[in-house]
Order: sequence, then C-alpha cells, then structure tokens
Amino acid sequence: MSGKIKICHVSSVHLSFDTRIFYRYCKTLSALYAVTLIACHPRNETVEGIDIKAFPRYKNRFFRVFMSWLLLIPKSLKINAKIYHLHDPELIPLGLVLKLFGKKVIYDIHENIAEDIFDKDWIKNKQFWHRTYTLFEKPALRLFEIILAEDSYLKRYKSFHKNISVVHNYCDIGFFDHYKVTENRNVQHLFYIGVLFENRGILQILEAIYLLKKRGKTYYFHCVGELYTPLAEAITNLPFYGEIREQIIFYGRKNLEDGYAISKKCGIGLCIIHRMSNSIESYPTKLFEYMAIGLPSITSDFPLYKTVVEENECGITVNPLDVLALANGIERMSLEKEQYEKMVKHGFSTVLEKYNWSNERQKVFEVYHKLLS
Repeated sequence: MSGKIKICHVSSVHLSFDTRIFYRYCKTLSALYAVTLIACHPRNETVEGIDIKAFPRYKNRFFRVFMSWLLLIPKSLKINAKIYHLHDPELIPLGLVLKLFGKKVIYDIHENIAEDIFDKDWIKNKQFWHRTYTLFEKPALRLFEIILAEDSYLKRYKSFHKNISVVHNYCDIGFFDHYKVTENRNVQHLFYIGVLFENRGILQILEAIYLLKKRGKTYYFHCVGELYTPLAEAITNLPFYGEIREQIIFYGRKNLEDGYAISKKCGIGLCIIHRMSNSIESYPTKLFEYMAIGLPSITSDFPLYKTVVEENECGITVNPLDVLALANGIERMSLEKEQYEKMVKHGFSTVLEKYNWSNERQKVFEVYHKLLS
C-alpha cells in the first residue's frame, strides 16, 4: 500500500458502501492506488483494502449543504492524496479549497442536480435556487475533471467543460454472479432494493398487492432499504393496510451482499419509479442488477427504460401510477412460465453484452492516468 499513489473519494451524503462509490470506484481503483474513502460511516476501518474514514450523517439539510464541506477540509487534507474524487454538489467548495492546495480534483455527477431541484418538495423558491446553483456551478466546474453517470447529462454539462467523461453505473457481473438464480424462482415473491420514498412507487406496489389479494392471489413484497417516517406513516394509513400487512416484509437498510441475498427467494424485481426530471433520463442501477441475477423486472414505462426492458425482452413496463396495470403485470409475469424463462435468459445475456461494469472500468483508469500524467 505504501508504494501506491494515494487517492481519496469523498461524500458527505452517501453511505460508505454506496454501490457506485465503494463497489464500483473504490474496489476497482484499489488494484492500482491506495484508496481512502471519507463517507457516512460509524467508525474508521479498513474494508477490502479500502481505508474508510468515518463522517457523521447530518440530518439537518441546511447544515449538511452549507457546513459539511468546511468540516471535511482538515479531514481531506490530512489524507494528503494526489487525487480527490468528490461525489456531492455541496462539496464543490471543498474542491475549490483542495485546488488551492495543488490537489487534482474529480467531480462525479450522479444526478442532474439543477433539474433535481424542481423535484424536491422540501425546496422552496425553486427558480431562485436553480438560478443560484447554476451561477455557482458553471465557473466552479471548469476547474475540475468531470465524470457523468449518464449520457443524458451531457446536454447540460458539455458546455461547462471540455474534460468530461461518462462512466455509466452498470453492474459488476462478477459480484452479482453469487446471487444469480436461473431456475425455480418463487414468482409469488416480489423484490425491491434501494431508496424508500413515495416516488419509488412503494404505495402503488402495496395497492397492487391488495388488488391481487381481492382476486384470490397472494403475493409477498420483500423490500430492502431504510423506511423513513413519512412513508412509514403513509403505509400504515392505507385503508387496506391491515389486510396485507402480513405480506409485506421491510428489512431496513442492508449492505449490497445481504440485500441481494434476500433476492434469491424472490421471482420478480420491481422498479416503479415516478416521473421526475432525473428519473426519465437516468438508468436505475437496480434494473441492471436484477438482470445480472436472473430476476425479470417490472419497471416504469419511460422511453429510456423501454430501450432496456422491452427491446431486450427481459421484463415488462407499466405506467408507474397505474395500479391496475401493475397488478396485471405482476399476475401475467407470474403465470406465463415460458415467457418468464425467456426474460431470465435475455436479461442475463443483455447485461453481459451491454450493461456491465467491465465496459466502464477502463474509462475510470483513463481519467486517473490522464490526471497523473
């Protein structure tokens, strides 16, 4: 480790075992570099060769946005890395400070933040904050190396900077091979892993399960992710909640390994994301992960999602707000055994050919090699 060049990934928002940050970047880069990760984590420790430095997870949004970067200055400089790879927009000021100290900085854009402002209910005066953020973001980003998670973000950022790379958040086939099941999946059990907000279609999924129960069909929903209070209250307030509560299993937040271990007992993956500025133009990572483990999926019927799911015949798409269509889709997928088996095979072959991390890994090394040259 001591002979390797030091690099440091930093996030004040993401948990240390974030899929893109830890499992994609840090593990990939650890083959050539000494990798430190500063992220939301309860303690300092080394995991799979990655030196994790703990940072508190602040719930107060104002403090997180306007103060976290200040707290991270001494913590980041102490690492004394050659390259700092930042993952949150609120860390742009930290990047500017690091540049003053002669450090090389990569800014990784996971989402189109400016457009995402319009989809966040807690942000007031959206137009004001959109203009303010844009005025700050554009000149600042010209000082960094930029990585985008989606091709669609190029529409906004290609005018900002000439050094832009797109590194898609495709899945690591090797990692997910352990969770691959191609035969005898239980199609009565539905699976979801990820962020739990209403805009992830959780309420629609529960209502679809209720509609199916009224038809005499019993389905179980296995849900991995942190259940925040507003959604938990919305769920318990559903008029039919008492009738399906035994069919819903919330596991809480789990690391990727433990989360996908649960998927082995399920037969249908769900990705029912509501229409938002970011969602309609961004691939959901879980979609590729479902494909990699042989789990046919039901996803939102956005054009981008259709290019993956329908064109490659590895699942079906529905209007995310149409509960009846979702219920019908679940029932149809569970009954059409021959078509289901085709979806399993098509999903895996497609992710192997098109949507896997091995196709993106080299792009990451190229960005780092260029910065260090």
